[in-house]
Amino acid sequence: MRTAYSVETVRAAERRLMARVPEGALMQRAAAGLAVACAQLLGRVYGSRVVLLVGSGDNGGDALYAGARLARRGAA
Repeated sequence: MRTAYSVETVRAAERRLMARVPEGALMQRAAAGLAVACAQLLGRVYGSRVVLLVGSGDNGGDALYAGARLARRGAA
């Protein structure tokens, strides 16, 4: 079984954390984690082709930063 947190719980946790870390740090951490997870799925980043499906809001920013990290490692 997988557990999940409610939107309210996640937002409250994010608010507390964002009050303590520099602006943008939480998004960069999320992007780094996403890029690592994608790299593991790809097996080899250099030469791979990826598509970013980016919506509005902060999660869209996470995806853009993760895409930039993958591009720096050679993904197209």
